[in-house]
Amino acid sequence: MSREQEATQESLHRQNEVLHMIKIAFDPEKYEIKIKGHANHGKKGEDIVCAAVSALFYTLGKALVDSSDMLLEPPICKDESGNAIISCKPKPEYEGYIARSYWTILEGFDFLAKSYEKNVKFKILGA
Repeated sequence: MSREQEATQESLHRQNEVLHMIKIAFDPEKYEIKIKGHANHGKKGEDIVCAAVSALFYTLGKALVDSSDMLLEPPICKDESGNAIISCKPKPEYEGYIARSYWTILEGFDFLAKSYEKNVKFKILGA
């Protein structure tokens, strides 16, 4: 196999891995979490990795909705097949409380990324 063929094959392999992975990115400046992809750890409806990511996402969403009096505007919480986003703008006097809510959920995402390296990638932007 030529080097060009090997490079092409390696590129396809990496693209396939990305398609079969949940990528989670947190932007602390915007209090924004973006989630893309699918874990593909199990069958649709039986994927424990996907279920764990979803549970963390919806837990934070519920916490932000319940804390809306601590925010400058209603939180954004969107979930469309394979793409999700959650963000908010805390009032300055409540920023610590909101930050702790985020960090608790982010610890869960970090744990999943370390436990299921082939299925979840997590990064904090600017870190």
